[in-house]
Amino acid sequence: MSTFSDEPVLVKPDARRDWKRWALAALALVATGLIAYVPFDKYQKEKAAHYAPRGQHEGVLVNLELEGAAHTLELTWNRGRFAPILQPAPAAGTQLRIAGRFGDETLSWNEELGAFGPTQGQVDPYAHYKLRLRLQREGRTLWHDTVWAYGIHDHHGHSH
Repeated sequence: MSTFSDEPVLVKPDARRDWKRWALAALALVATGLIAYVPFDKYQKEKAAHYAPRGQHEGVLVNLELEGAAHTLELTWNRGRFAPILQPAPAAGTQLRIAGRFGDETLSWNEELGAFGPTQGQVDPYAHYKLRLRLQREGRTLWHDTVWAYGIHDHHGHSH
């Protein structure tokens, strides 16, 4: 008698070719990356806040040119609201459009404060905000940019 059979022997596919395992591994890597990104992003923002040039009101300074003249915009606050200061002061009728996670507002120059605004939306002076800024006069854009307004940096902490 023979021990051979005409019936085929079914072999399971190799586990390395199983797409479900690869998808699960990729999902685990993405989740790990996202979890690691949060503290890394916070560290990067704190480092940038530490080295950002600051004005006399602790706001971040943005250098810009308006109509051929150098200006400095300090992204500062007034009682929990953004009130950016432009030095030298802008010409009459200049407005600042400011947009961030607090909303989108158009601010006029406030002679009493010597700043644009303040905004209606409340902000935390210790938090970091990505802002879209546009200086305009009579419907004409004079300057625009997207910048980070880094919050007040803790000079007494252990971050040095």
